[in-house]
Amino acid sequence: MESPGVALIAGLLVLAGCGSAAGLGEGGGLPGTTVAANFASPPQYPGHAWQRNGHEVPPSEVVAAAGPEHCGWQSATFLTIGWPLGTQPETAEHARQYIRDPNGVVSQDLHARLGFHATLPADAQPTGYWYGAVQLYTSASNVDQSVYLVAGHDVERWPRSNPMTLCS
Repeated sequence: MESPGVALIAGLLVLAGCGSAAGLGEGGGLPGTTVAANFASPPQYPGHAWQRNGHEVPPSEVVAAAGPEHCGWQSATFLTIGWPLGTQPETAEHARQYIRDPNGVVSQDLHARLGFHATLPADAQPTGYWYGAVQLYTSASNVDQSVYLVAGHDVERWPRSNPMTLCS
């Protein structure tokens, strides 16, 4: 039986047009060694499995998947995280959304705030979430605005979409 958190996140992504629960398992592939290699062509929902503390986590906890094709947002990656970290939310109020929009197809504001060659703030900390070579970091000084995805020396700053961006 699907947990309420999985149902919530799947429902949010279906509302956003990011696929359906029937599409689970699509978009496989080997992780790249840079953030861009992993997300330049983002996978459809549910994206690739993330891990925390050596264990795979469900998409209700963290998911990174392409935006909806019917809105022309498939080049953008929608990162949805249960909030606070480590939770599997039952409502959208307990999740946060960050968007990698390199082509400005979702929002010029999100595109302008995206940092491809970012520097980690001094207070940045790893969250324990990994996908392949990519590690998710937060910074207490700006977690309400951005998260950082790090692969080796490659750092990207992904802006928060607040309120969440949905497509109809």
